[in-house]
Amino acid sequence: MTVYNPGNIVNCRDLGGYDCPRGITAPGRALRCGIPKNPAPSDIEMLKNLGIKTIFDLRGKNEAAEAPSYFESDADFVYYNIPLLEANPSLNDTRLPIWKMYAMSLDGFRDGYRELFTLIGECDSPFLYHCFLGKDRTGIVTALLLGAAGVGREAIIADYCLSYKYLRPFIEKEIADNTGLIWEQDVSRLESRREYIEDTLKYIDCEYGGTNGFLLSAGLTESLIEKAVDRLF
Repeated sequence: MTVYNPGNIVNCRDLGGYDCPRGITAPGRALRCGIPKNPAPSDIEMLKNLGIKTIFDLRGKNEAAEAPSYFESDADFVYYNIPLLEANPSLNDTRLPIWKMYAMSLDGFRDGYRELFTLIGECDSPFLYHCFLGKDRTGIVTALLLGAAGVGREAIIADYCLSYKYLRPFIEKEIADNTGLIWEQDVSRLESRREYIEDTLKYIDCEYGGTNGFLLSAGLTESLIEKAVDRLF
């Protein structure tokens, strides 16, 4: 795994270096991150230098409308907005445990997961996927991609748990400066605790029979799942 430190993009790292039955996932092929602000010029330069041409924005339609993505209007990138949950306190019960919020995404946005994994399989160059902070919706997608590749569960959990390490300085500064960008009142919900993803993976096991079971239930085929996994190598 390589961690990138660009300008306004946060929690940016790739899915390289994970051991699985096919070997070791390659660096620089799939990047995950959060984009709470418009990318800085250094962000765009970094992405272009990495050969990234496709951007998957996992934010809800309302989020994307209220804060339009820079990538939507940059002809050097192919941009897709594929909502996997609307992060809005007026639309979601923020008292729900984090894993139940993740379950809402999995159960309610299976069409989005099908579209996302299908398009990932069609990428002929490195790609980037993001939500707001790159922890929740992005974390679910990462767990599914690594799980489909056969990466061990402990490695998947450890990857998820890293997010708050990279988000904490940004979150604390935004709160201290009272910018209004971080609306969550319970800071613990912004953390990437082990139980958040562990309980989610248990839910996927119980309800869908595992990662591939979920992806198949979303309408993907074994072939399409394999094509998406291929992009990690």
